[in-house]
Amino acid sequence: MGLEKLEKLEKLKANIELPLFEGNNWSLPTNIDLIEPAKEALGKKLGEADWDEDSDDVYYLQLVFSEALINAIAHGNLGIVKPDNSQETITELAKAEQAVHPTDKKVCVTIGADKNRISIKIRDEGNGFNWREVQDPTLPESLLKKKGRGLLFMNKFCDSVTHNNKGNEVTIVKEKKK
Repeated sequence: MGLEKLEKLEKLKANIELPLFEGNNWSLPTNIDLIEPAKEALGKKLGEADWDEDSDDVYYLQLVFSEALINAIAHGNLGIVKPDNSQETITELAKAEQAVHPTDKKVCVTIGADKNRISIKIRDEGNGFNWREVQDPTLPESLLKKKGRGLLFMNKFCDSVTHNNKGNEVTIVKEKKK
């Protein structure tokens, strides 16, 4: 990463860390650049709840959290539907969309963590989606598609993944490995 990009990231992190990530209830603006600082803040929360920040559990929880937050910002609040033939990442599409069409919509994150269990609820202000109809990315006809992998990660790495009926809220739960 170039020095200019690193300085920009550090400045962004300094400006958004507090109070956005204080407490267990976060109200985040629709800004795809918040993914990395939010992921780091979740890691700190887990450490405070006596989870080993270097463990596989924390790594996968941060991965799943990032996927869910990207979905909430990009697909939920920004309404991005990534074309099958797009070479751009969802993050690149979100950056372009939020630059052209900024929104006041928020993403609400609620975290409940103790030494044995974490529950994370992420809700966006978008129209939702039908999570029941997301095609399994492990099916032969879907293997080369780049859709549905975030939900696959969530379901593989968490003990429970539930959505509200509207499809604009997901709750993920992970029990600590003993």
